[in-house]
Amino acid sequence: MESCAGYGPMNGTSTVSDIRIIVEGLNDVRRVCDALSGSFLGSDYNASVTSIIPTTDVSIAHRAAQGAHVVIIATDADEAGSSLARALRERLDDGRCLVETVRLPQGQNIEYTDAAMLREAIEKAIVRAGLAGLVRYVPAAADNVADEADAAYASDEPEYDWDDDSSDEEPDDESDEEELLYEINRLELENKKYASRIGDLENRLNEIMIDSYGRYNIEEVWESLFDDPVPDTTELTMAASELSDSVHVSGNFIFAQGLKEVEVFLNEYRDTIMQ
Repeated sequence: MESCAGYGPMNGTSTVSDIRIIVEGLNDVRRVCDALSGSFLGSDYNASVTSIIPTTDVSIAHRAAQGAHVVIIATDADEAGSSLARALRERLDDGRCLVETVRLPQGQNIEYTDAAMLREAIEKAIVRAGLAGLVRYVPAAADNVADEADAAYASDEPEYDWDDDSSDEEPDDESDEEELLYEINRLELENKKYASRIGDLENRLNEIMIDSYGRYNIEEVWESLFDDPVPDTTELTMAASELSDSVHVSGNFIFAQGLKEVEVFLNEYRDTIMQ
């Protein structure tokens, strides 16, 4: 997990949205940092990108996203990246946070995307997530406020005597409802803001592991072991999350601490998945 300076919250803000971005590899982390160096999320959206998570492991991504308000999935716009994005969104979109995917032209690789284009795509994804949040949370909160108001009206004595002509003023129910709705939303954000940070610590450990990994070309290693055609990288990406905790697949490469781990994984994949 990595955090970049230059696009966090501005001084004087009250509640700041915790945004985390998931990418496929360390080179993508650097590219996203470069892209966001010219962004002012704090002032424009009252939001802070607290971490950029380099992983293709759905379980690791799920743990690292715990406590976030918004999770942005920024994978390559190829077959493998799109498949991974769908798997991540299915796992992460459980109602605890807002999940949105960065939209890039077909075939575009995050690592080589123009910084301005990538920054705009990420900011648009954040806006889409915010709009989705309005649709998801505001109607439910409004219903709760209405139920509370009905219950209070049924149990309490009327505050105003409507037959008394001495006062022409009526109670401002709409203003009270707006205040209650604001308070509900504020408490919801505060609760998420102070949620457990265990996911951050676990992903920091994952980052340290990835930093010590070697990078091995899938095609070269496969052809040195087998005569079968090289498998699709999408299948290898999904298999890595199921078969091994010691290897990570990103693009055309496998990241592992040594060649032996890569060979063990590929042999297991060939024996179990391809049979």
